Amino acid sequence: MHTPLSSAVRFVTQLALASLVLCQAAQAAPATDARMREYFQAVGTERHLSISSEAFKKGYEEDWSKERDPVQKASKKIVMDHFNEVVSTKLVWEKLEPLAIESYQQELSDGDVQEMIAHANSPAGKVGNQKLIPALLGQLPTIQQYLMAVLSELTNRKGPSKPLPAMPPPGPNDALLQSFLRDIPGEREEFEGRIAPTVDMMASALTRNESAKSKARIARAVASVKKRLSFDNVTAFKARMLANVLSADEINMLIEDNRRPERQAQIRKVRKAEQEFQGRMMGIM
Repeated sequence: MHTPLSSAVRFVTQLALASLVLCQAAQAAPATDARMREYFQAVGTERHLSISSEAFKKGYEEDWSKERDPVQKASKKIVMDHFNEVVSTKLVWEKLEPLAIESYQQELSDGDVQEMIAHANSPAGKVGNQKLIPALLGQLPTIQQYLMAVLSELTNRKGPSKPLPAMPPPGPNDALLQSFLRDIPGEREEFEGRIAPTVDMMASALTRNESAKSKARIARAVASVKKRLSFDNVTAFKARMLANVLSADEINMLIEDNRRPERQAQIRKVRKAEQEFQGRMMGIM
């Protein structure tokens, strides 16, 4: 059964996965399995998957342990147990790797991946894969909490919206980091292509059989949610979560790297492959 809440959870999961790929700024696979495995090892894909899984498990456990309402606590326990089961039985690299191979081979040649392996071993690649991505993955539960708190403006009818997680103060390179995150080629378009349909789908489910007054309230909530979940607002939140992770020199290096035409071409190919991979992955969950 697909409730508005389950739709929101699926959206958060997909968005978190997309964030992993977009901040790597270039994930791909060669036409041969061996080359692809070499690439995955170079970027640390299996380690990244482990970090993200553990971060979400910790987030669910903390949310469940803090809940005082018995009904909500029982509901969160079901969600937590289901997530842990999925992580331990389905979201393991041994099972995901074949899906990734099949998906990425549709878009990437052996030559593409040789170039991307070289990039993974470059200074920019090492900063992205060894510093930025692990830091982002560690913050996924907080980012999820932020998104769910905003979406609760739609789903909470009898009480106030969930409180937003406290935002840390901006780091010394906050504006520069936001610039990098905003300007990753294609990220804004993909983000906005996910947000609006998700919110509209939730609103459509909520307005069924509702009075005109309730529909008007929901319409106002939809407008508020879309504004709060704008690309710029979410990017600013992510930048706060990543404060002090990278130096100004490292951020500038990533910005310049993403400006290269050949790098932008890699990113476009990766997006197509990743969309296919996500579709296959969601199919096994």
